[in-house]
Amino acid sequence: MIRIEDFVADGVIPDIAYRTAESPEEVIHPRVDVRDGMLTFYSHKERHESHRGYVLVSDFLERLAQGEVGLAITGNRPSNGLRTTITFDRVDRITISPRLEQFLAELRATGRVADTDVTNARQAVFDVEARRFLDGFMASDNPQFVYWLPRYTQTLARVREALSRKAPEDLFDLIWKSRDNAVSNAGQGVMGFAVADRLRGRLIEVIGNIAADGSPATFGAIIDRFEQWRVQGELASVPRLLVARAFAAVHPERYHTTVDASKQERIVPWFAEHTGFVAPEGGWAAKAAALSNHLARCGVFGGDLERQNMFPWFVFEQLRGANGKVPFRPGHTSKLATGDARGSPEGREIDYRHNVIQDCLFELLCARHGEDAVGTERPTGTGGRADALVCLPDGRFELYEIKPAPTAADAVRQAMGQLLEYAYRRGGLQPVSMHVVSDAPLDEITSEFLSHLRSEFALPIEYLQIACENGDER
Repeated sequence: MIRIEDFVADGVIPDIAYRTAESPEEVIHPRVDVRDGMLTFYSHKERHESHRGYVLVSDFLERLAQGEVGLAITGNRPSNGLRTTITFDRVDRITISPRLEQFLAELRATGRVADTDVTNARQAVFDVEARRFLDGFMASDNPQFVYWLPRYTQTLARVREALSRKAPEDLFDLIWKSRDNAVSNAGQGVMGFAVADRLRGRLIEVIGNIAADGSPATFGAIIDRFEQWRVQGELASVPRLLVARAFAAVHPERYHTTVDASKQERIVPWFAEHTGFVAPEGGWAAKAAALSNHLARCGVFGGDLERQNMFPWFVFEQLRGANGKVPFRPGHTSKLATGDARGSPEGREIDYRHNVIQDCLFELLCARHGEDAVGTERPTGTGGRADALVCLPDGRFELYEIKPAPTAADAVRQAMGQLLEYAYRRGGLQPVSMHVVSDAPLDEITSEFLSHLRSEFALPIEYLQIACENGDER
């Protein structure tokens, strides 16, 4: 039995196609939005109604089946993403698929969509664990929002601007020759510059093809094209990651930023378990489009497309690898010493002290363990980020949490909850030791308290003072 959601793919209904009047002709499909957990179309002419223009898909199809005149909803142009009205009175420009025609015929006979077993979109929900990850991701101090989000936003704007001018050639370097174009870091998957330059004309044509049709079917066709070039000896291998990254850059409304197919396979089970995602058959594009549409249906990002597209990568970084360990990457990025200018003076002072302590802590730990063993702002496996981690030779971790505070007691109180969660919550680090780091000196009573936790509860907790003024440890 056909369900309403069976007609939805990549946030649109491909079974309805509208051909534009102007040249060059474009094919537009109705855009599906999720409002209060329900599938809707937007009708600008009905914006003054109580539903503010958001018509339930089920209601609209009933009206379409009954032959109501003047029906109009919106879709987005493939070339530039601009919203366009689809007018159903223009029957010469509307094409409806045979299966939807059959569905409408059944509606005319029954008069009700309810008879077709409509699946409620509310099934797409974040459970407690997913909410925990989401909270960690959306935290205002998430470094991804400082070092990645602005660059990602700029890249998408640059792509939109070039395509609006019908100038895909302006995107050649960004799409095919940039190791990190802020959509994704291609790493070893980047194409050799000499090869890219030799294929420049054809690669620019590929960008145009993607802009015209960003569907998973087009992704498969383009991969086949690259495979032909490989067989002909023009490529050593098919740059699947670069092609996926191109789709994610040109169509961010369809594809998230985790463009490595193997990494996406790692996160699909997590989204299935914690958000109700049902992965379709197919390769990277089919699953990425379905996951992006699913996240939009969940409604937890408030229409923030960029953050929505970044979230799957955040989840990937939090999950344990095939070796059963939380991924670790050494390194440190020093933050602005002035702290967060958006906060209160007290908040900026705490940020400043935190940043200074973190710089000093990184230097101290590198001196003890070596730079390859120390990382800051690293995933904990629980949706959080550790201020500092040391990866020991046996693969176990030392966990450090920084809390600038007037007293050691305050620092311990503030740090304890995070340390325990990062250490022992499901998926956590299970560290060999936990360290409260602060600029406050350790007093006798707090020292006695920590000793009691170690002896009576076997908590491997320590205290480290680093004075902001000179970075001395005590």
